[in-house]
Amino acid sequence: MNKEEVKRFLEELYLLQDLDLLIDQIIDPAYLQTFGFKVSEEKVEALKQKREEVAEKLRKVNPKWLQTYERLRKKYKRGIARVVDGICTNCFVHLPASMNPYEVDTLPTCPSCGIILIWMD
Repeated sequence: MNKEEVKRFLEELYLLQDLDLLIDQIIDPAYLQTFGFKVSEEKVEALKQKREEVAEKLRKVNPKWLQTYERLRKKYKRGIARVVDGICTNCFVHLPASMNPYEVDTLPTCPSCGIILIWMD
């Protein structure tokens, strides 16, 4: 993968994480108790279907990287974290200034916690 393909993959992976977090939130019984807002089963299933579509697209591009995301998601409840001002927003460690955001064929990960990193403009 070239630099642009790596960046696009990570953007799609970040979208997948958003879907995962949304699904987790709306199926949590505490959500209904806290907000009193029930999401219909049809809407939940539609979100799960969209999640599978995005995951399948990513699986076709790079299944190993998607597996890494899934493994990290189980460990941290997230699989990818933004970099803000040179800091990993998962573990809050300053990243080395020499770190290249989108090296060709390399999944950018935090040297401290190992989570996948994305630099967003």
